[in-house]
Amino acid sequence: MNRQQLEMFMSVARHLNFTKAAAEFYTSQPTISRQISLLEEEWGFPLFLRNRKEVRLTPGGVIMLNRAKESLAAIDAGIRENQELEQGKSGELLIGCLETMDTSTFVVPTAAYFNKMNPNIKVGIERRSFSELRDKLDAGTLDIIFTFDFEIQNMNNVLYDKFCSIGAGILYSKNHPVAEKENVHWTDFRDETFILPYPSDSPGRKEDLERILGYACADIMYVPNLESQVLNVRAGNGVALMDTSITQTRDEEHYCFYPFPDKMAPLSIMYAWKQDNLSPALALYIGILFLKEDIDVFYN
Repeated sequence: MNRQQLEMFMSVARHLNFTKAAAEFYTSQPTISRQISLLEEEWGFPLFLRNRKEVRLTPGGVIMLNRAKESLAAIDAGIRENQELEQGKSGELLIGCLETMDTSTFVVPTAAYFNKMNPNIKVGIERRSFSELRDKLDAGTLDIIFTFDFEIQNMNNVLYDKFCSIGAGILYSKNHPVAEKENVHWTDFRDETFILPYPSDSPGRKEDLERILGYACADIMYVPNLESQVLNVRAGNGVALMDTSITQTRDEEHYCFYPFPDKMAPLSIMYAWKQDNLSPALALYIGILFLKEDIDVFYN
């Protein structure tokens, strides 16, 4: 089955005459008849009732005529949408990232480059918690999210790729007693309260933390999200496992940051999108992320 066969079928149905349909396609009546017969063989039922006086659609022919019209209309609409997208006339892209991430090194530059290349596609960027990113991606209100590699296991039906590797360590207040030490070690935090997001926001954080540290945490304080973690760290309520994409790791006025040795806690920023999201704008943006080493993604 091909487009021309469907168009010939629709022409015969419109004229109820094989000869007139043949004239419309500048071909012979036997050619039209042959193409209709091929469709009937493929679909397994007759499309027309024919006798010497008239041609009529069968009940199956009526059904397939409506479906053929819908199919060709959908294909034509898709072609128009693609042409408009390629010409920069339409489209929307919704990007999500973690609330405390320093987006100046990846989200903002790639979005700026995307805007430069596709000026008429609307781009939106949102900061969200772990669970909000998952929920909004699942609901389709975000097209793509930037999160950490340990979050991928908490998502369903997604595709993903690594954007970059980052470091991890322990964030603590400038007024914390450990801040006075010259040579800090992760075992210095053995008796500390570790502040973690609720398991409902990001499952598995306590287990990951204790695996990295090599010891059980003396106390755990759960808070709603990453933003609450850093606020409680500054207030002196405990310490927190953080990564170097968090802006507070560079705020030396209020915080101290102990970076883990290389390979102790490997961490990556990932981008993920729903497998069934067929947005052309999303496909264009993923192409930019995939080719980030070959283009100036830091244009802004």
